[in-house]
Amino acid sequence: MTDWVKGTVADVAHWTSNLFSLKIQADIRPFIAGQYTNLALDIDGQRIAQPYSILSAPGAQPLEFFFYTQLEGDLSRRLSQAQPGDTVWVDKNPAGTLTLNNVPDTATLCLMATGTGVAPFISMLQSDDIWQRFQTVVLVYAARTQEDFQYRALFDELKLHHPGRFALLPFISRETVPGAIRGHIPASIRSGELERALGLAFSPDNTHIMLCGNPGMVQDAIRELEPRGFRQNTATQKGQLSYESYW
Repeated sequence: MTDWVKGTVADVAHWTSNLFSLKIQADIRPFIAGQYTNLALDIDGQRIAQPYSILSAPGAQPLEFFFYTQLEGDLSRRLSQAQPGDTVWVDKNPAGTLTLNNVPDTATLCLMATGTGVAPFISMLQSDDIWQRFQTVVLVYAARTQEDFQYRALFDELKLHHPGRFALLPFISRETVPGAIRGHIPASIRSGELERALGLAFSPDNTHIMLCGNPGMVQDAIRELEPRGFRQNTATQKGQLSYESYW
C-alpha cells in the first residue's frame, strides 16, 4: 500500500515547451541512486499517481524530478502547472532495482539514456559510489533537439571534478549539432560509430552497460549487444546489461 507524504514544490524549471523539472521538499525514506518513487495530485476527487525516477543525489533535499509532458501523460501535464508552495503527494517508499548495488565491479560503466530516462543516471553521477567503483564512466544521452538536451552545466562540472574519467556523448536525432552524433544509439552501436567517438571498445570482460528510456531504444540496443556476448544482469545471474524502459 502506498504511504503518501505531503510534498511541497520548492522550485520549477521550464526548459522547453515540453520539458520541465520540479524540486519537491518531501520527507521520504532514504533512496539509492537510480530508484524512483510515486508522485500524485488530487484531481476531481481522485488521487492520480505515477512513478518517476529521482534525479537528485541520494540524501539531497529537495528531491528533483525531470518530466517530458508530450509522452508522459496527463499527470505530467498537470504537474507542469505547479508553482512553488503547491502540494504534491509523494510516496514515502522509494523502489526500483536499476541501481549500482546490482552492478558487478568492472573497468567501464556506460550509461545509455533517452530523454528523461537520463534522470536515474544523473542521480548516480552525483553519488560517491560510482566514482569509487569504476575507472571510466560514460554517459550516452540522446535527445530529439539540442534544446531538449538538458543538465549540461552539471555534466561540465563532472568533467572538471573527474578529469579523464567521465565522458559524455550526446546524440541529437533531429538536428546536426557540433560534438553530437546525429542519429540513434542502437544504429551507432551496430556501425561502431559510438565506440569510435568515445575511443573505447566495449567488451563483456570490462564493460557494464545500463540503459533507460525509450523502450524501442532499450530493446534495439540489447539486440545489438547480445551477439557480442553481453547478457542481462539479474539477481540470480551476473551479466553486463541492466535496463529499465520508460512508459
